Amino acid sequence: MARPREFEPNEALNQAMFLFWQKGYEETAMADLVAATGVSRYGFYTEFGDKHDLFLKCIDHYANTAIETMLSPMESDTSGLPQIRAYFDQLLAAVQSDQPPMGCLIGNTAFSAVTGDAAIASRVEHHYGRMRSAFLNALQNAAQQGQLAAGEDTDILADYLVGVAVGYLACIRSMEATAVQRYIEVALARLG
Repeated sequence: MARPREFEPNEALNQAMFLFWQKGYEETAMADLVAATGVSRYGFYTEFGDKHDLFLKCIDHYANTAIETMLSPMESDTSGLPQIRAYFDQLLAAVQSDQPPMGCLIGNTAFSAVTGDAAIASRVEHHYGRMRSAFLNALQNAAQQGQLAAGEDTDILADYLVGVAVGYLACIRSMEATAVQRYIEVALARLG
């Protein structure tokens, strides 16, 4: 007879995701995960596999929750510049909170050595591809709605906005909140 589960898997996944987000994959030990969630090693291995498998599940969970919330408004048929601005407003809100900014779990992972792992690299690549597609969709809609100056190249602007979002991750590690805010404001001024 199987042992009854002693934890709620989605809650444990959330807690593990937060710990990986805070410390990074390499700095998070199984003992840290056990302590943070209260789930035994046996429970983790049974439900999620090893640390690597758990991390992949955490990235997928993050993509389906936090990233979905951030990008889906730009993926609609009616999106435009307001949705792009709202995306960056959410980034700025994180910088202006009382909590130290943690950035993006997937973006932080992209800056780490673990991107040499094929499964992790694939998820990072997918994330940036989705981000670019979301920006491109909103920019193309904005162009059709007359929100962009005539002749703007939406492909180039989409690449630029991905760069701004990635640059934000570097900025929050080394700049004051007001400087990060000016960085985003100057970048968005490019859109008109």
